[in-house]
Amino acid sequence: MTPRRRPLAVVVSSLGKLPLGGHTVFVVHHIVGLQELGYDVHYVERMSSPGEAYDPRTSEMTDDPAYALEFVSDTLRRHGIAKDRWTFVDLAGKYHGAPRRALERAADRADFVLNVTDPVWLDELGRCDRRAYIDGDPMFTQVAMENNEGARGHAPVHYPVLFTYGVRTGKKDCTIPSGGREWLPARPVVATALWRASPPPASAPVAALLHWRAGGEVKWRGRIYGHKDRQFMQFADLPKRVPAWRFVVAAGGGKVPKAELEAAGWELESPLEISRTAWRYSAFVHASAADLGVAKDAYVTSRGGWFSDRSTSFLAAGRPVLHQDTGFTEWLPPGPGVLPFSTLDELVERVRELSYDYPYHARGARAVAEEHFEARTVLGGMLEAAGYR
Repeated sequence: MTPRRRPLAVVVSSLGKLPLGGHTVFVVHHIVGLQELGYDVHYVERMSSPGEAYDPRTSEMTDDPAYALEFVSDTLRRHGIAKDRWTFVDLAGKYHGAPRRALERAADRADFVLNVTDPVWLDELGRCDRRAYIDGDPMFTQVAMENNEGARGHAPVHYPVLFTYGVRTGKKDCTIPSGGREWLPARPVVATALWRASPPPASAPVAALLHWRAGGEVKWRGRIYGHKDRQFMQFADLPKRVPAWRFVVAAGGGKVPKAELEAAGWELESPLEISRTAWRYSAFVHASAADLGVAKDAYVTSRGGWFSDRSTSFLAAGRPVLHQDTGFTEWLPPGPGVLPFSTLDELVERVRELSYDYPYHARGARAVAEEHFEARTVLGGMLEAAGYR
């Protein structure tokens, strides 16, 4: 009797173009979640513009796909995906891994195509009618669509189903526009099987890992929506307010005010070193006592309900999360493991709560990861919402 073939999911993302630890883990969580749901995965990536691939060996953006190809191959192999089940299209239009015809065959038999936050399009994907796009950068994506600007303004039109981390889009007090489309709510996922929950080292710090300014600001209906540089400094005095704790910040991108942060008591670390590999990223998470999640200004002021994908890794590792409120408390109730804040005074009080009973919050963190962010559960629900299961 011939064994029945497992259903196939085509996953589109940006592992090779952005081969940094946190992003790698983010994409892998989706792949593993689909595998746990019983799907085989054919992975797809495309370079669409010059200087799009980051090479950590030179710390430069490049057109050369060599490092990206090696990274994609090695990462996917570790998760059971051989070279005949991934396709990488370089800037010159050359197909690497599985050739173009193999991608066409994969799209022909795929149950669905799932684009994980990379605004790209390949005509081969159109051979599958069931296509969904996950927007991980709410407000920026929708404004680009409204203005018909750039890749993120154009790529989503090819996907009949759109998900967004801006889960409150459409609510009266949420300012995220629709971009002329319907958006289904999504949340970041974590494959908890990839993480061990263990006690942190003695004197482990509260850690903030962030991109200070990830690109330009956007304007919508007379209001400017920006990045974390617009939010972080209001919390800069935290180490002075809670001297019993160590506080580490690893901030990259933009003009980070390092001298001001050090003067306020922050220990500075290199975000590129922490994120150089998935293993270094994991080590950073496990060496921390808690995650400090300061959100982009656009996420906070739009009241979109965004929650950090990085924070889900901390939760899975049994690390409590201090997370700036974006409206997410509407769908994720505050409790052990997740401590929301809006002001410096509230943040100080949340850190003190950790001091009162850290083990309680550490246990709660892992429980939150399993209940609210488990990849197979969340992705299964999203596929059902899309009508794909």
